[in-house]
Amino acid sequence: MLLKGLDATVLKALQTYGTTHPVHGENPISFCNVFFVAQLVIGLTFLMPNPGAIRPALAQLNPTDRWLLIIDAGLGLFIGPIAYYFTLESLSVISLTLLFALVLPVSAHLARQFLAESLPRRFWLSLSLIAIGLMLPGAAMMKAAGQGDQLIGYGWALVGVLAFGSTAVTGRSIATRHWPAVVTIGIPSTMSALLFGIIALVLFGLGHFHLLNVRWVVGVILIYGITLSLGSTVALGMAYRQYSVATVSIWGSLTIVVAIVSASALLGEPLDLATVSGVIFLLAGIITSHRSIRSDQVVQQ
Repeated sequence: MLLKGLDATVLKALQTYGTTHPVHGENPISFCNVFFVAQLVIGLTFLMPNPGAIRPALAQLNPTDRWLLIIDAGLGLFIGPIAYYFTLESLSVISLTLLFALVLPVSAHLARQFLAESLPRRFWLSLSLIAIGLMLPGAAMMKAAGQGDQLIGYGWALVGVLAFGSTAVTGRSIATRHWPAVVTIGIPSTMSALLFGIIALVLFGLGHFHLLNVRWVVGVILIYGITLSLGSTVALGMAYRQYSVATVSIWGSLTIVVAIVSASALLGEPLDLATVSGVIFLLAGIITSHRSIRSDQVVQQ
């Protein structure tokens, strides 16, 4: 919750700082080099400790298993991050955070359809409270009409919501199979990094990577890659091993609170009464769902 909640704020700060502090007349920050470094950090972290385990682990996977990994990586490590980045370029952190909260109902619905997971009792009551919490600040922002949000950002947000909502299902399916992390995280992340690197070469040329020689760019992106990208990836994988998609999604909604508070405190984005009221409804929905989940667990025991 903490790591994912800070993700948008840190990435927005990187984008803004790169725009206002060009290197040799160019913005050193792009979706290519940010995600190239971040995904490479994640991939090598899981590949380097035991490279000899890669081939045996892959040999145990059947074609269906490999397609599952490819789909999960394509949605969660490529399409989703690109949509997230371009949404953030066009919208404020608070607007993006509210829109990406739609991942919750999308992931819960897909899990019910494809994994036959039952929803916790009072889930729809909880979701209704969360929806009210999202609509209050959203309506205030639309009424103000002065946030600087661009229409294309909403299109990218829709793509990102669908991509990340789908990976909740594929991620749960992968986690329950207890495959080694070298296969589920190491290889997909490394391949995604190489793909971002190729895109950077095609779009910007080799000189784009020379901008990363600047000390502050390397340091900031590495911090982003190690702490936020790697940390949240490990934490999410552990969560899916223990809990259902609906449970993880409900608790994941708390990232909204972290994102809104951090965007207001660190980026100066407005935190008005409508936003605060929305957060209160959001917390009420999460607490309601949490109590119903605990009640269901007691009954099962």
